[in-house]
Amino acid sequence: MADIAATALRLGRPPTVRAEAGHLAVPAGSVVVADVWVSGDLGFVLLLHRRDDGLIAEELYYSVRRMDGTWERPDHLSGGVIGTQVCAPAAVEEALTGASMSVVAESESLVHTGRGSDGDEGELVHIWELLVSGNADLIEIERFSPASPGAPELSTRDVTGPLILLVLLPGERACVSAMRRENSSLTRLGDALDLHNPEQ
Repeated sequence: MADIAATALRLGRPPTVRAEAGHLAVPAGSVVVADVWVSGDLGFVLLLHRRDDGLIAEELYYSVRRMDGTWERPDHLSGGVIGTQVCAPAAVEEALTGASMSVVAESESLVHTGRGSDGDEGELVHIWELLVSGNADLIEIERFSPASPGAPELSTRDVTGPLILLVLLPGERACVSAMRRENSSLTRLGDALDLHNPEQ
């Protein structure tokens, strides 16, 4: 699985977008890249696979980019069974109960971010998995960082499947909105999520 995560980090995104796949499929014996989050020199990959009992499980990997631009071999952070039937669009919408997105998993991990001095013990990053409606085409992220106290950094990410990763360093906050493309404009769907990784 680490090799699949490494390939996804080199691409910077999942290899297949939802618009091409129609829906998320996780066949038995395969590993699917659900989402990739890259921020600076830190990268995370969410993988899905089907267990022998038929349930879908997730595995989270992370890596740090070397000075030459290549990624270190990804390390495994966590894993477990997913409670939502993410392969069934109707089940995703039922789980969302009318919302455009919701938090389905939240965790913290102590990882080496490459920002500290050599030999540091790492930083506690906060990781969210967001379940996103099939009506959304992209998400908009306003990220506030203590390193840049001025205007927030604004970015958008295409929705590549029902699960979206979002990772914040200590002190960072993000306001996340689901959006739909309508001709040449964007329409916000539902309420924004306000996510925060407090200073340690």
